[in-house]
Parts: sequence; C-alpha cells; structure tokens
Amino acid sequence: MSKILIIEDNINIRNVLKKYLKELGHEIVGEFDDIFGIVNKCQKLKPDIITLDLYLKNTDGINAIKLLKKTYPNLKIIVISVSNKKTEIFKALNYGADYFIIKPVDKEKLKKAFEKIQISQSKISKIRRLYKREEENILDVKNFNSTLTIYIKKPLNGKTIEKINKVVDGLLIIKPLKIVFSYFDEDESVGKIEKSLNDIIIKIRNHGGIVEIEK
Repeated sequence: MSKILIIEDNINIRNVLKKYLKELGHEIVGEFDDIFGIVNKCQKLKPDIITLDLYLKNTDGINAIKLLKKTYPNLKIIVISVSNKKTEIFKALNYGADYFIIKPVDKEKLKKAFEKIQISQSKISKIRRLYKREEENILDVKNFNSTLTIYIKKPLNGKTIEKINKVVDGLLIIKPLKIVFSYFDEDESVGKIEKSLNDIIIKIRNHGGIVEIEK
C-alpha cells in the first residue's frame, strides 16, 4: 500500500482517482486543485506517490515536477494529462515524472502505472550506488522533430542494456513512437547492435513503435 497525494483541479476526476486508488489498496493522504505550497504539503503529508495533472489553472506542471524531484528525489510522480503530444510527454518524463497517463483515467491504467513504478527503497539505493558515477555517461536521449534518438555512449554490456530498457519502458506510452538508436562505436556492425538490442526492439515494435539504428 502506498500513500497518495492527488493534485487535480477537476473534482469529478479527483473523485474517480480516489475511488480507484482505494480499490487498489492505497491510502489517500491529501487532495488539492493546485500546486501552490506543494513542497510544504509534501513535507507534512509525506506521500509516496503524487498523481499530478499537468495542466492546472495558472500553474506549470513541468516546473512542479522539477521542484518536487529536486526536493524529494525518492518521491514517485504519475502525470495524468489530456495531452498526447510527444514533446510534452517526453518533457515530463525527462524532468523526472515516473509515468504518464493520458486521460480518460481508468482503473487498469492506474494499476499498470503503479506496477511499473513500485520499487523497494532498498533496490533504489542499490541501483543508485551501482550507477552513481556511470549513469549519466551511459545514455543521452534527444527529441528531434518527434523522433526520439537514444545515444548509446558505452559498450552494449548487461549494465548498458538494463539502462536502455529502463529508458524505453518510460517512452512506450508515446503514440506514435519512433526511436532511433545511435551507437558510439562507428566500427560496430548494425547487425551486432540489433542482436544486442533484440528484446528491446521487439518490445518497441509490439507497442506499435518504429525502430531504426543509426551509424
């Protein structure tokens, strides 16, 4: 069970979220229709997860994500939005959102989101220790004209593929999805890169995405 803080300015959607989340076994610690004073609210209510409407009146959801992740790096954020624009989904995920749900919300979407982001604090700590020095140097993701390019900057060993897989999982909600993999070693054959990324490529295609490998 997780402690949930709901931030949504539509009372009908708030009520739907509360109903589904309680049915899924979670505790609602608070609900608000804006993000003003959100840092202090989080300090007081101590939520594990926030559901955040990206488009609140007179507020910027992206800035809220950046502020929350900076202040509470272990806090999980599920963005719930009417927007299905690639640029906005990518921006939210890039600035720290853990999952993105496109409205309308239903129980299955919420269940899937929680399954994706639920991870024990001990595992989080272990991952951070393992990747603290290397994580930022493994990959870089850029969005060019609605095409997401993943720059692979390290050899395709288990650690690198695990990181790629984690990044791709966060992008699968984007529709339509096109991902280009760019590998740092120009002497490596496309066939070998495809073989190393085979499971990830299949997963992207099974979600209706397009995959290319760039040399």
